[in-house]
Amino acid sequence: MDLATGHRVSLLQRNTGDLITGLHLIGSVADGDFRPAMSDLDFVAVLSRPLDDEDAEALVLVHRSYRTDPTLPRLDGIWLTEAELRAGPDAIADGPTSQQGDFVIEARGNRNPVTWHALPDAVSLIGALDRAALWQDAERLTGWVGDNAATYWRNWLSRSSGISPGMLGRAAPMWGVLGISRLAYTKATCAIASKSAAGQWALTAFNPRWRPILEEALAYRRGEPSKYGNPLARRRDALAFVEMAIAEVVG
Repeated sequence: MDLATGHRVSLLQRNTGDLITGLHLIGSVADGDFRPAMSDLDFVAVLSRPLDDEDAEALVLVHRSYRTDPTLPRLDGIWLTEAELRAGPDAIADGPTSQQGDFVIEARGNRNPVTWHALPDAVSLIGALDRAALWQDAERLTGWVGDNAATYWRNWLSRSSGISPGMLGRAAPMWGVLGISRLAYTKATCAIASKSAAGQWALTAFNPRWRPILEEALAYRRGEPSKYGNPLARRRDALAFVEMAIAEVVG
C-alpha cells in the first residue's frame, strides 16, 4: 500500500503543478480493512481551481501512468474544490471523478453523504483537512443510505438473481453481503464501517440463521477457504441475506 500511495503522490506532484492542495484517503486504507487485489484506493482530492483543459489532460496522464503497474489498486475517488468540499454533497454538481481506475471529466462518483462522513477519519497524503469545518448531517446520511438500498441495491439484487455466473464464485456474494451490511450498520448507528467491521456487526445484529453466509463473506475477505461445499447454496444464502437486509435498511 505504501508503494501505491507514494507512487500516486509522486505522479501528481510531477504532472499537476499547484493544482492539488489536498489528497485524503478514505475507505479501506483509512479504516484498516485494505485487502490487496480486492480493495480500491478511495480518495478525495482537493483542487486549487476548477479544471481547465490542460489540467484535465494532466490528470488523464496521471491515471494512465498509474495504470502501467497492474499490481497497484484501482483509483476510486472525486476531485473537487475547497468550496465544494465545504458545501457538501447535495450542494455540488457532478465533476471530475476517478472510477474503475479511469479519469472521467464529469460524473457523480462518490459525491454523497457517506464520503463526507468518512472524511473525519481520512489519512491525508497532501495538505491538511479542516475536520471541524466538514459538512455533516446524520439525518441526511441515513436518508441517503435508505435511498441507495432502494435503488442501487435492489437493482444489484435483481441482476444477481438472474443468470449471473459471478454469483457462483465467492467475490460477488462477498460484495453483496458485506456491502449491504455496511448500509445496515450506518442506518442503525449513523456511523461508517469497513466491510469487515460491518460483517462482524451483522453477525450479532441479525438472526443467527445468517451466520454461515456472513462468516463465508468474512472468510473470503481474509483469504480463508470456503466452508460452503455447494456454490449454489452460497448463492442462495447470499441473495436471501441481501434481500432481507435491503428491507431492513429501507424500512
